Amino acid sequence: MKNIGAIVLISLTAQYISAQDQVTFSSAELQEISVRYSGSVLNWPVLVKLADHDIPNNTFTLTRSDIVQLQSLSDMSYEVDEQQNRLKELIATGAMVFAREELEAANQVLGVYLNHIRDGELEQALQAGIELKPAVDALDAKLSENRVIAVQAQLSKKEGKVDKRLGLLGSWLQAAVGDMLKEADGIKTYEESYASLTFTDGTKIQVSPETEATIRKSRIDKLDDSSDTEITLVDGGILAKLSAAATEKSTYVLNAGPSQSEIRSMNFYAEADGNDKASLSNYDGETVVSMDDVNVTLRKNEGTIVEEGKAPLPPVKLLPAPKIAWASMDTVLYREDVILSWLPVTDATSYHVQYSTEANFDENVSDVNTTSNSVRIENLAEGRTFARVQAIDRLGLKGPYTKSVRIIRNTDSRSPALFVDETTRSIIFTSDNTAVINGTTEPDAKLTVNGFLVAVQPSGSFTWKVSNITREKSVTLKTTDGSGNSTEKTLRVIRLTEADLYRLTANGGRITNDTFYINKQQNITVSGNAYPGLEVFVNNNGDEKRIKTDSQGRWGFTSRMKEGNVSIIFKDAFTGTSYLTKVYTVQAN
Repeated sequence: MKNIGAIVLISLTAQYISAQDQVTFSSAELQEISVRYSGSVLNWPVLVKLADHDIPNNTFTLTRSDIVQLQSLSDMSYEVDEQQNRLKELIATGAMVFAREELEAANQVLGVYLNHIRDGELEQALQAGIELKPAVDALDAKLSENRVIAVQAQLSKKEGKVDKRLGLLGSWLQAAVGDMLKEADGIKTYEESYASLTFTDGTKIQVSPETEATIRKSRIDKLDDSSDTEITLVDGGILAKLSAAATEKSTYVLNAGPSQSEIRSMNFYAEADGNDKASLSNYDGETVVSMDDVNVTLRKNEGTIVEEGKAPLPPVKLLPAPKIAWASMDTVLYREDVILSWLPVTDATSYHVQYSTEANFDENVSDVNTTSNSVRIENLAEGRTFARVQAIDRLGLKGPYTKSVRIIRNTDSRSPALFVDETTRSIIFTSDNTAVINGTTEPDAKLTVNGFLVAVQPSGSFTWKVSNITREKSVTLKTTDGSGNSTEKTLRVIRLTEADLYRLTANGGRITNDTFYINKQQNITVSGNAYPGLEVFVNNNGDEKRIKTDSQGRWGFTSRMKEGNVSIIFKDAFTGTSYLTKVYTVQAN
Protein backbone atom coordinates (compact mmCIF):
# COMPACT_ATOMS: atom_id res chain seq x y z
CA MET A 1 0.00 0.00 0.00
CA LYS A 2 2.86 2.41 0.74
CA ASN A 3 4.35 1.98 -2.75
CA ILE A 4 0.93 2.57 -4.34
CA GLY A 5 0.59 5.78 -2.32
CA ALA A 6 3.99 6.95 -3.54
CA ILE A 7 3.00 6.25 -7.18
CA VAL A 8 -0.23 8.21 -6.75
CA LEU A 9 1.68 11.13 -5.20
CA ILE A 10 4.20 11.14 -8.05
CA SER A 11 1.38 10.96 -10.61
CA LEU A 12 -0.48 13.87 -9.02
CA THR A 13 2.71 15.93 -8.86
CA ALA A 14 3.38 15.21 -12.53
CA GLN A 15 -0.12 16.47 -13.37
CA TYR A 16 0.60 19.72 -11.53
CA ILE A 17 3.85 20.15 -13.43
CA SER A 18 2.26 19.60 -16.83
CA ALA A 19 -0.71 21.81 -16.06
CA GLN A 20 1.12 24.84 -14.67
CA ASP A 21 4.12 26.93 -15.63
CA GLN A 22 4.29 28.42 -12.15
CA VAL A 23 2.57 28.29 -8.78
CA THR A 24 1.98 31.30 -6.53
CA PHE A 25 0.92 30.82 -2.92
CA SER A 26 0.73 32.69 0.37
CA SER A 27 2.88 32.01 3.40
CA ALA A 28 -0.15 30.42 5.08
CA GLU A 29 -0.19 27.77 2.34
CA LEU A 30 3.51 26.94 2.66
CA GLN A 31 3.05 23.61 4.44
CA GLU A 32 0.32 22.44 2.07
CA ILE A 33 2.40 23.37 -0.99
CA SER A 34 5.43 21.70 0.57
CA VAL A 35 3.53 18.41 0.88
CA ARG A 36 2.08 18.71 -2.63
CA TYR A 37 5.29 19.41 -4.51
CA SER A 38 8.11 18.11 -2.31
CA GLY A 39 6.40 15.19 -0.62
CA SER A 40 6.82 16.35 3.00
CA VAL A 41 5.95 19.30 5.22
CA LEU A 42 9.54 19.10 6.52
CA ASN A 43 10.86 20.28 3.17
CA TRP A 44 9.39 23.78 3.35
CA PRO A 45 12.82 25.49 3.79
CA VAL A 46 13.80 24.20 0.34
CA LEU A 47 10.62 25.68 -1.18
CA VAL A 48 11.30 29.02 0.48
CA LYS A 49 14.84 29.09 -0.90
CA LEU A 50 13.78 28.09 -4.43
CA ALA A 51 10.72 30.33 -4.67
CA ASP A 52 10.65 34.00 -5.56
CA HIS A 53 9.38 35.93 -2.54
CA ASP A 54 7.05 38.88 -3.10
CA ILE A 55 7.72 40.64 0.19
CA PRO A 56 4.98 43.35 0.01
CA ASN A 57 2.30 40.71 -0.60
CA ASN A 58 4.08 37.98 1.39
CA THR A 59 3.59 35.44 -1.41
CA PHE A 60 5.91 32.92 -3.01
CA THR A 61 6.17 31.78 -6.64
CA LEU A 62 7.58 28.50 -7.90
CA THR A 63 8.52 28.26 -11.56
CA ARG A 64 8.09 25.13 -13.65
CA SER A 65 11.82 24.52 -13.26
CA ASP A 66 11.50 24.76 -9.48
CA ILE A 67 8.65 22.25 -9.49
CA VAL A 68 10.67 19.79 -11.57
CA GLN A 69 13.52 20.02 -9.06
CA LEU A 70 11.11 19.51 -6.19
CA GLN A 71 9.92 16.26 -7.80
CA SER A 72 13.38 14.81 -7.12
CA LEU A 73 13.10 15.92 -3.51
CA SER A 74 9.64 14.30 -3.26
CA ASP A 75 11.06 10.99 -4.44
CA MET A 76 13.98 11.34 -2.04
CA SER A 77 11.70 12.22 0.91
CA TYR A 78 9.85 8.96 0.42
CA GLU A 79 13.12 7.03 0.32
CA VAL A 80 14.48 8.82 3.43
CA ASP A 81 11.24 8.08 5.29
CA GLU A 82 11.69 4.39 4.45
CA GLN A 83 15.27 4.43 5.73
CA GLN A 84 14.28 6.25 8.94
CA ASN A 85 11.71 3.53 9.65
CA ARG A 86 14.42 0.93 9.05
CA LEU A 87 16.72 2.75 11.45
CA LYS A 88 14.07 2.67 14.19
CA GLU A 89 13.55 -1.04 13.68
CA LEU A 90 17.28 -1.74 13.77
CA ILE A 91 17.77 0.32 16.92
CA ALA A 92 14.93 -1.61 18.57
CA THR A 93 16.69 -4.89 17.76
CA GLY A 94 20.05 -4.04 19.34
CA ALA A 95 21.97 -1.82 16.90
CA MET A 96 23.26 0.40 19.75
CA VAL A 97 25.22 -2.55 21.16
CA PHE A 98 25.90 -4.82 18.19
CA ALA A 99 26.58 -2.27 15.44
CA ARG A 100 27.37 0.99 17.25
CA GLU A 101 29.83 2.40 14.68
CA GLU A 102 27.56 1.63 11.72
CA LEU A 103 24.60 3.18 13.58
CA GLU A 104 26.57 6.35 14.27
CA ALA A 105 27.58 6.49 10.59
CA ALA A 106 23.97 6.11 9.40
CA ASN A 107 22.73 8.72 11.90
CA GLN A 108 25.46 11.08 10.76
CA VAL A 109 24.32 10.76 7.12
CA LEU A 110 20.71 11.30 8.20
CA GLY A 111 21.72 14.33 10.25
CA VAL A 112 23.56 15.82 7.27
CA TYR A 113 20.45 15.31 5.12
CA LEU A 114 18.15 16.96 7.69
CA ASN A 115 20.56 19.86 8.18
CA HIS A 116 20.64 20.52 4.42
CA ILE A 117 16.83 20.38 4.33
CA ARG A 118 16.65 22.81 7.23
CA ASP A 119 19.04 25.17 5.43
CA GLY A 120 17.13 24.85 2.14
CA GLU A 121 20.08 23.27 0.30
CA LEU A 122 18.41 21.05 -2.30
CA GLU A 123 21.38 19.56 -4.15
CA GLN A 124 23.31 18.81 -0.97
CA ALA A 125 20.21 17.20 0.58
CA LEU A 126 19.70 14.98 -2.46
CA GLN A 127 23.32 13.83 -2.34
CA ALA A 128 23.07 13.04 1.38
CA GLY A 129 19.81 11.19 0.75
CA ILE A 130 21.50 9.01 -1.87
CA GLU A 131 24.12 8.02 0.72
CA LEU A 132 21.58 7.09 3.39
CA LYS A 133 20.36 3.72 2.07
CA PRO A 134 23.89 2.25 1.66
CA ALA A 135 24.67 3.38 5.23
CA VAL A 136 21.52 1.72 6.58
CA ASP A 137 22.24 -1.39 4.51
CA ALA A 138 25.70 -1.58 6.09
CA LEU A 139 24.15 -1.20 9.55
CA ASP A 140 21.62 -3.94 8.79
CA ALA A 141 24.35 -6.31 7.60
CA LYS A 142 26.58 -5.68 10.63
CA LEU A 143 23.67 -6.14 13.03
CA SER A 144 22.71 -9.44 11.39
CA GLU A 145 26.32 -10.55 11.64
CA ASN A 146 26.70 -9.67 15.32
CA ARG A 147 23.32 -10.67 16.71
CA VAL A 148 24.50 -14.26 17.02
CA ILE A 149 26.79 -13.20 19.89
CA ALA A 150 25.24 -14.49 23.10
CA VAL A 151 25.83 -11.37 25.22
CA GLN A 152 23.29 -8.93 26.46
CA ALA A 153 24.95 -6.62 28.97
CA GLN A 154 28.11 -4.55 28.70
CA LEU A 155 30.27 -3.21 31.52
CA SER A 156 30.07 0.37 30.27
CA LYS A 157 31.76 2.14 33.21
CA LYS A 158 33.69 1.24 36.32
CA GLU A 159 35.62 2.89 39.10
CA GLY A 160 38.03 1.21 41.48
CA LYS A 161 38.30 -2.56 41.77
CA VAL A 162 35.55 -4.41 39.91
CA ASP A 163 35.54 -8.17 39.31
CA LYS A 164 33.53 -10.43 36.99
CA ARG A 165 32.65 -14.10 37.19
CA LEU A 166 31.97 -16.07 34.00
CA GLY A 167 29.37 -18.69 34.85
CA LEU A 168 28.00 -19.68 38.25
CA LEU A 169 31.02 -21.86 39.01
CA GLY A 170 33.67 -19.57 37.56
CA SER A 171 36.39 -17.74 39.48
CA TRP A 172 36.37 -14.02 40.09
CA LEU A 173 38.58 -12.17 37.60
CA GLN A 174 39.40 -8.51 37.12
CA ALA A 175 36.81 -6.81 34.90
CA ALA A 176 37.48 -4.17 32.24
CA VAL A 177 35.25 -1.57 30.64
CA GLY A 178 33.72 -3.10 27.51
CA ASP A 179 33.44 -6.63 28.93
CA MET A 180 30.26 -8.40 27.84
CA LEU A 181 28.28 -10.40 30.40
CA LYS A 182 25.66 -13.04 29.67
CA GLU A 183 23.38 -15.35 31.63
CA ALA A 184 24.92 -16.83 34.81
CA ASP A 185 27.76 -14.27 34.85
CA GLY A 186 28.35 -12.16 37.94
CA ILE A 187 29.79 -8.79 38.90
CA LYS A 188 31.32 -7.67 42.19
CA THR A 189 32.40 -4.27 43.50
CA TYR A 190 34.46 -3.47 46.56
CA GLU A 191 34.84 -0.55 48.97
CA GLU A 192 34.77 2.77 47.09
CA SER A 193 34.21 1.09 43.73
CA TYR A 194 31.31 1.38 41.27
CA ALA A 195 30.19 -0.32 38.08
CA SER A 196 27.56 0.33 35.42
CA LEU A 197 25.97 -2.33 33.18
CA THR A 198 24.20 -1.33 29.96
CA PHE A 199 21.65 -3.68 28.38
CA THR A 200 20.70 -3.83 24.71
CA ASP A 201 17.44 -1.88 25.20
CA GLY A 202 19.25 1.05 26.86
CA THR A 203 18.53 0.01 30.45
CA LYS A 204 21.35 0.73 32.93
CA ILE A 205 22.13 -1.00 36.20
CA GLN A 206 24.38 0.99 38.54
CA VAL A 207 26.20 -1.26 41.01
CA SER A 208 27.01 0.33 44.38
CA PRO A 209 30.18 -0.28 46.41
CA GLU A 210 30.56 -3.65 48.19
CA THR A 211 27.92 -5.32 46.02
CA GLU A 212 27.64 -8.71 44.35
CA ALA A 213 25.04 -9.44 41.68
CA THR A 214 24.36 -12.22 39.17
CA ILE A 215 22.63 -12.03 35.78
CA ARG A 216 20.24 -14.99 36.05
CA LYS A 217 18.50 -14.41 32.75
CA SER A 218 19.11 -12.06 29.82
CA ARG A 219 17.32 -12.92 26.62
CA ILE A 220 15.77 -11.28 23.58
CA ASP A 221 12.62 -12.67 21.97
CA LYS A 222 13.34 -12.36 18.25
CA LEU A 223 9.63 -12.40 17.43
CA ASP A 224 8.87 -9.11 19.14
CA ASP A 225 12.34 -7.91 20.22
CA SER A 226 11.34 -7.79 23.88
CA SER A 227 13.83 -8.41 26.67
CA ASP A 228 13.46 -10.91 29.48
CA THR A 229 15.99 -10.10 32.19
CA GLU A 230 16.43 -11.37 35.73
CA ILE A 231 19.12 -10.19 38.14
CA THR A 232 19.87 -11.52 41.60
CA LEU A 233 21.30 -9.06 44.11
CA VAL A 234 23.35 -11.29 46.43
CA ASP A 235 24.50 -8.46 48.71
CA GLY A 236 24.83 -4.67 48.56
CA GLY A 237 22.83 -2.24 46.45
CA ILE A 238 21.91 -1.55 42.83
CA LEU A 239 20.01 1.21 41.07
CA ALA A 240 17.97 0.07 38.08
CA LYS A 241 17.29 2.71 35.43
CA LEU A 242 15.00 1.13 32.85
CA SER A 243 14.76 2.77 29.46
CA ALA A 244 11.38 3.90 28.16
CA ALA A 245 11.40 0.94 25.75
CA ALA A 246 12.00 -1.52 28.60
CA THR A 247 9.08 -0.21 30.67
CA GLU A 248 6.85 -0.56 27.58
CA LYS A 249 7.41 -4.15 26.51
CA SER A 250 10.17 -5.92 28.45
CA THR A 251 10.24 -7.94 31.64
CA TYR A 252 12.81 -7.00 34.28
CA VAL A 253 12.89 -9.06 37.47
CA LEU A 254 15.14 -8.26 40.42
CA ASN A 255 15.71 -10.76 43.23
CA ALA A 256 16.90 -9.05 46.42
CA GLY A 257 17.08 -10.88 49.74
CA PRO A 258 13.91 -12.98 50.07
CA SER A 259 11.95 -10.80 47.61
CA GLN A 260 11.31 -10.73 43.89
CA SER A 261 10.40 -7.47 42.13
CA GLU A 262 8.99 -7.03 38.64
CA ILE A 263 10.15 -3.54 37.68
CA ARG A 264 8.12 -1.11 35.60
CA SER A 265 10.09 1.92 36.70
CA MET A 266 12.82 4.13 35.26
CA ASN A 267 14.36 4.59 38.72
CA PHE A 268 14.34 1.76 41.29
CA TYR A 269 16.81 1.12 44.13
CA ALA A 270 17.32 -2.14 46.03
CA GLU A 271 19.55 -3.07 48.96
CA ALA A 272 20.03 -6.65 50.14
CA ASP A 273 21.46 -7.93 53.40
CA GLY A 274 22.25 -11.42 52.17
CA ASN A 275 19.18 -13.65 51.87
CA ASP A 276 17.48 -12.33 54.99
CA LYS A 277 16.36 -8.78 54.26
CA ALA A 278 15.81 -6.32 51.40
CA SER A 279 15.02 -2.60 51.35
CA LEU A 280 13.28 -1.48 48.16
CA SER A 281 12.62 2.10 47.01
CA ASN A 282 10.71 3.06 43.86
CA TYR A 283 11.16 6.60 42.48
CA ASP A 284 9.24 6.41 39.20
CA GLY A 285 6.51 4.32 37.54
CA GLU A 286 5.58 1.24 39.55
CA THR A 287 7.06 -2.07 40.70
CA VAL A 288 5.35 -5.24 41.98
CA VAL A 289 7.20 -6.84 44.92
CA SER A 290 6.46 -10.50 45.71
CA MET A 291 7.29 -12.92 48.52
CA ASP A 292 5.54 -16.21 49.28
CA ASP A 293 2.58 -15.34 47.02
CA VAL A 294 2.08 -11.95 48.72
CA ASN A 295 2.28 -8.99 46.31
CA VAL A 296 2.84 -5.32 47.09
CA THR A 297 2.69 -2.64 44.39
CA LEU A 298 5.09 0.26 44.86
CA ARG A 299 4.18 3.47 43.06
CA LYS A 300 6.25 6.62 42.67
CA ASN A 301 8.22 7.52 45.82
CA GLU A 302 7.09 4.46 47.77
CA GLY A 303 9.16 1.74 49.40
CA THR A 304 8.91 -1.47 51.40
CA ILE A 305 10.95 -3.80 53.61
CA VAL A 306 10.99 -7.56 53.00
CA GLU A 307 12.33 -9.94 55.65
CA GLU A 308 12.65 -13.71 55.55
CA GLY A 309 9.52 -15.38 56.95
CA LYS A 310 7.45 -12.16 56.93
CA ALA A 311 5.07 -10.62 54.43
CA PRO A 312 6.36 -7.44 52.73
CA LEU A 313 5.42 -4.25 54.54
CA PRO A 314 2.55 -2.31 52.94
CA PRO A 315 3.83 0.54 50.74
CA VAL A 316 5.59 3.22 52.77
CA LYS A 317 5.68 6.82 51.54
CA LEU A 318 9.32 7.81 51.13
CA LEU A 319 10.59 10.95 52.83
CA PRO A 320 10.79 13.98 50.53
CA ALA A 321 14.09 15.28 49.18
CA PRO A 322 15.77 17.73 51.60
CA LYS A 323 15.91 21.39 50.66
CA ILE A 324 19.46 22.62 50.11
CA ALA A 325 20.15 25.63 52.35
CA TRP A 326 22.00 27.58 49.67
CA ALA A 327 20.67 30.61 47.83
CA SER A 328 21.90 29.29 44.48
CA MET A 329 22.37 25.82 42.97
CA ASP A 330 25.80 26.98 41.74
CA THR A 331 28.67 27.90 44.07
CA VAL A 332 32.11 29.13 42.97
CA LEU A 333 35.01 28.44 45.37
CA TYR A 334 38.74 29.11 45.52
CA ARG A 335 39.44 26.61 48.32
CA GLU A 336 39.56 22.82 48.54
CA ASP A 337 36.59 22.24 50.84
CA VAL A 338 32.99 23.36 51.35
CA ILE A 339 30.20 22.73 53.85
CA LEU A 340 27.06 21.45 52.13
CA SER A 341 23.99 22.05 54.30
CA TRP A 342 20.26 21.40 53.97
CA LEU A 343 17.08 21.89 55.97
CA PRO A 344 16.14 18.99 58.28
CA VAL A 345 13.43 16.62 57.05
CA THR A 346 10.76 15.60 59.54
CA ASP A 347 11.08 11.92 60.62
CA ALA A 348 14.49 11.52 58.96
CA THR A 349 16.93 9.46 61.07
CA SER A 350 19.92 10.08 58.78
CA TYR A 351 20.96 11.41 55.40
CA HIS A 352 22.97 10.08 52.49
CA VAL A 353 25.17 12.55 50.61
CA GLN A 354 26.68 11.69 47.25
CA TYR A 355 29.10 13.82 45.25
CA SER A 356 30.92 13.26 41.99
CA THR A 357 32.72 15.06 39.18
CA GLU A 358 30.16 13.52 36.79
CA ALA A 359 26.63 14.93 36.48
CA ASN A 360 25.07 11.46 36.25
CA PHE A 361 26.99 10.14 39.30
CA ASP A 362 28.33 7.04 37.56
CA GLU A 363 32.06 7.80 37.95
CA ASN A 364 34.32 9.34 40.62
CA VAL A 365 31.56 8.98 43.23
CA SER A 366 31.94 9.53 46.98
CA ASP A 367 29.28 8.64 49.57
CA VAL A 368 28.80 10.07 53.05
CA ASN A 369 26.19 8.99 55.62
CA THR A 370 25.43 11.44 58.41
CA THR A 371 22.85 12.12 61.10
CA SER A 372 23.35 15.90 60.92
CA ASN A 373 22.01 18.24 58.27
CA SER A 374 25.40 19.27 56.90
CA VAL A 375 28.62 17.68 55.72
CA ARG A 376 32.07 18.96 54.84
CA ILE A 377 33.23 17.98 51.35
CA GLU A 378 37.02 17.99 51.26
CA ASN A 379 39.72 17.74 48.60
CA LEU A 380 37.52 19.21 45.89
CA ALA A 381 38.86 18.63 42.41
CA GLU A 382 39.37 21.67 40.23
CA GLY A 383 36.37 22.26 38.02
CA ARG A 384 32.88 20.95 38.71
CA THR A 385 31.69 18.75 41.54
CA PHE A 386 28.03 17.69 41.66
CA ALA A 387 26.37 16.91 45.00
CA ARG A 388 22.96 15.61 46.08
CA VAL A 389 21.27 14.50 49.30
CA GLN A 390 18.52 12.05 50.24
CA ALA A 391 16.72 11.52 53.56
CA ILE A 392 16.55 8.09 55.21
CA ASP A 393 13.62 7.07 57.44
CA ARG A 394 13.53 4.84 60.54
CA LEU A 395 13.11 1.74 58.33
CA GLY A 396 16.27 2.55 56.41
CA LEU A 397 14.36 3.44 53.21
CA LYS A 398 16.05 6.12 51.12
CA GLY A 399 13.91 8.91 49.68
CA PRO A 400 14.46 10.70 46.36
CA TYR A 401 17.56 12.81 45.83
CA THR A 402 17.62 16.59 45.81
CA LYS A 403 18.29 18.33 42.54
CA SER A 404 22.05 18.30 42.08
CA VAL A 405 24.01 21.34 43.21
CA ARG A 406 27.13 22.36 41.31
CA ILE A 407 30.26 23.33 43.17
CA ILE A 408 32.96 24.96 41.06
CA ARG A 409 36.47 25.08 42.45
CA ASN A 410 38.52 27.65 40.59
CA THR A 411 41.99 29.17 40.70
CA ASP A 412 43.31 32.46 39.41
CA SER A 413 45.04 30.66 36.56
CA ARG A 414 41.79 29.04 35.43
CA SER A 415 39.04 30.53 33.36
CA PRO A 416 36.16 31.99 35.39
CA ALA A 417 33.09 29.83 35.93
CA LEU A 418 30.09 30.42 33.68
CA PHE A 419 26.84 28.50 34.11
CA VAL A 420 23.43 28.95 32.53
CA ASP A 421 20.41 27.85 34.58
CA GLU A 422 17.90 25.25 33.41
CA THR A 423 19.83 23.89 30.48
CA THR A 424 22.17 20.90 30.03
CA ARG A 425 22.69 20.93 26.24
CA SER A 426 23.44 24.61 25.52
CA ILE A 427 19.87 24.92 24.25
CA ILE A 428 17.18 27.21 25.64
CA PHE A 429 13.60 26.73 24.52
CA THR A 430 10.76 29.23 24.34
CA SER A 431 7.23 29.14 22.94
CA ASP A 432 7.11 32.82 21.98
CA ASN A 433 9.48 35.39 20.48
CA THR A 434 11.36 36.15 23.72
CA ALA A 435 13.45 34.17 26.20
CA VAL A 436 15.19 35.00 29.46
CA ILE A 437 18.67 33.64 30.16
CA ASN A 438 19.59 33.32 33.83
CA GLY A 439 23.01 32.20 34.94
CA THR A 440 25.91 32.44 37.34
CA THR A 441 29.51 33.60 37.01
CA GLU A 442 32.05 34.97 39.44
CA PRO A 443 30.76 38.09 41.22
CA ASP A 444 33.74 40.25 40.18
CA ALA A 445 33.82 39.07 36.57
CA LYS A 446 33.01 41.21 33.55
CA LEU A 447 30.21 39.62 31.52
CA THR A 448 29.16 40.37 27.94
CA VAL A 449 26.32 38.84 25.94
CA ASN A 450 26.72 39.18 22.19
CA GLY A 451 29.17 41.99 22.92
CA PHE A 452 26.86 43.93 25.28
CA LEU A 453 27.99 44.47 28.86
CA VAL A 454 25.67 42.80 31.40
CA ALA A 455 25.38 43.59 35.10
CA VAL A 456 26.48 40.81 37.48
CA GLN A 457 24.88 40.70 40.95
CA PRO A 458 26.96 40.34 44.16
CA SER A 459 26.01 36.64 44.22
CA GLY A 460 27.35 36.19 40.68
CA SER A 461 23.90 35.80 39.12
CA PHE A 462 22.84 37.59 35.96
CA THR A 463 19.85 37.91 33.61
CA TRP A 464 19.60 38.64 29.89
CA LYS A 465 16.47 38.88 27.73
CA VAL A 466 16.57 37.69 24.12
CA SER A 467 13.95 39.32 21.88
CA ASN A 468 12.62 39.00 18.33
CA ILE A 469 13.15 35.24 18.09
CA THR A 470 11.60 34.04 14.84
CA ARG A 471 13.07 30.53 14.82
CA GLU A 472 16.54 30.29 16.37
CA LYS A 473 19.12 32.74 17.67
CA SER A 474 22.71 32.22 18.69
CA VAL A 475 23.74 33.91 21.95
CA THR A 476 27.39 34.11 22.99
CA LEU A 477 28.24 34.79 26.64
CA LYS A 478 31.77 35.75 27.66
CA THR A 479 32.97 36.28 31.21
CA THR A 480 36.41 37.67 32.08
CA ASP A 481 37.98 37.81 35.54
CA GLY A 482 40.39 40.40 36.92
CA SER A 483 43.39 38.33 35.80
CA GLY A 484 42.25 38.42 32.20
CA ASN A 485 41.13 34.78 32.12
CA SER A 486 37.93 34.34 30.16
CA THR A 487 35.26 31.73 29.50
CA GLU A 488 32.96 31.77 26.50
CA LYS A 489 29.76 29.80 25.94
CA THR A 490 27.43 29.86 22.94
CA LEU A 491 23.75 28.99 23.36
CA ARG A 492 21.05 28.14 20.87
CA VAL A 493 17.79 29.90 21.72
CA ILE A 494 15.06 28.03 19.89
CA ARG A 495 11.48 29.09 19.45
CA LEU A 496 9.28 26.00 19.46
CA THR A 497 6.35 26.05 17.07
CA GLU A 498 3.58 23.64 16.30
CA ALA A 499 4.82 23.38 12.72
CA ASP A 500 8.24 22.19 13.95
CA LEU A 501 7.17 19.82 16.70
CA TYR A 502 4.09 18.12 15.28
CA ARG A 503 5.60 16.82 12.06
CA LEU A 504 4.62 13.25 12.80
CA THR A 505 4.86 10.02 10.85
CA ALA A 506 2.84 6.88 11.52
CA ASN A 507 3.90 3.32 10.75
CA GLY A 508 0.90 0.99 10.93
CA GLY A 509 -1.57 3.83 10.50
CA ARG A 510 -1.75 7.30 9.05
CA ILE A 511 -2.18 10.87 10.20
CA THR A 512 -4.28 13.38 8.28
CA ASN A 513 -4.60 16.90 9.65
CA ASP A 514 -5.63 16.36 13.28
CA THR A 515 -6.74 12.73 12.99
CA PHE A 516 -4.97 9.42 13.61
CA TYR A 517 -6.41 6.63 11.46
CA ILE A 518 -5.67 3.28 13.07
CA ASN A 519 -6.37 -0.42 12.80
CA LYS A 520 -7.75 -1.58 16.17
CA GLN A 521 -5.99 -4.92 15.80
CA GLN A 522 -2.53 -3.55 15.08
CA ASN A 523 0.09 -1.46 16.80
CA ILE A 524 0.91 1.96 15.41
CA THR A 525 4.38 3.49 15.66
CA VAL A 526 4.29 7.28 15.89
CA SER A 527 7.52 9.23 15.55
CA GLY A 528 8.70 12.77 15.06
CA ASN A 529 11.71 15.07 14.99
CA ALA A 530 12.08 17.80 17.58
CA TYR A 531 15.16 18.88 19.55
CA PRO A 532 17.47 17.23 22.11
CA GLY A 533 16.48 17.99 25.68
CA LEU A 534 12.72 17.72 25.15
CA GLU A 535 10.31 15.20 26.64
CA VAL A 536 7.12 14.11 24.92
CA PHE A 537 4.07 13.23 27.02
CA VAL A 538 1.35 11.24 25.25
CA ASN A 539 -2.10 10.56 26.72
CA ASN A 540 -4.50 8.33 24.80
CA ASN A 541 -7.68 8.02 26.86
CA GLY A 542 -5.71 7.58 30.09
CA ASP A 543 -2.90 5.50 28.58
CA GLU A 544 0.10 7.71 29.35
CA LYS A 545 3.60 7.57 27.91
CA ARG A 546 6.70 9.68 28.48
CA ILE A 547 9.41 9.71 25.82
CA LYS A 548 12.71 11.60 25.83
CA THR A 549 14.09 12.84 22.55
CA ASP A 550 17.48 11.44 21.60
CA SER A 551 20.67 13.36 20.82
CA GLN A 552 19.31 14.19 17.35
CA GLY A 553 15.90 15.27 18.68
CA ARG A 554 14.14 12.14 17.43
CA TRP A 555 11.39 10.42 19.43
CA GLY A 556 8.75 7.79 18.95
CA PHE A 557 6.51 5.21 20.59
CA THR A 558 4.62 2.07 19.66
CA SER A 559 1.13 1.43 20.98
CA ARG A 560 -2.22 -0.12 20.22
CA MET A 561 -4.12 3.14 20.33
CA LYS A 562 -7.74 3.53 21.42
CA GLU A 563 -10.40 5.50 19.59
CA GLY A 564 -11.13 8.90 21.08
CA ASN A 565 -8.50 11.55 21.68
CA VAL A 566 -4.74 11.56 22.06
CA SER A 567 -2.89 14.58 23.43
CA ILE A 568 0.80 15.19 22.72
CA ILE A 569 2.64 17.60 25.03
CA PHE A 570 6.23 18.81 24.63
CA LYS A 571 8.14 19.66 27.82
CA ASP A 572 11.68 20.62 28.75
CA ALA A 573 13.25 17.40 30.07
CA PHE A 574 15.45 19.38 32.45
CA THR A 575 12.95 21.88 33.94
CA GLY A 576 9.61 20.19 33.23
CA THR A 577 8.30 23.36 31.55
CA SER A 578 5.43 22.68 29.14
CA TYR A 579 5.58 24.40 25.75
CA LEU A 580 3.00 23.11 23.30
CA THR A 581 0.00 20.78 23.49
CA LYS A 582 -1.97 19.36 20.61
CA VAL A 583 -4.98 17.04 20.70
CA TYR A 584 -5.70 14.61 17.87
CA THR A 585 -8.76 12.49 17.18
CA VAL A 586 -8.10 8.74 17.01
CA GLN A 587 -10.38 7.02 14.51
CA ALA A 588 -10.43 3.41 13.32
CA ASN A 589 -10.27 2.80 9.58
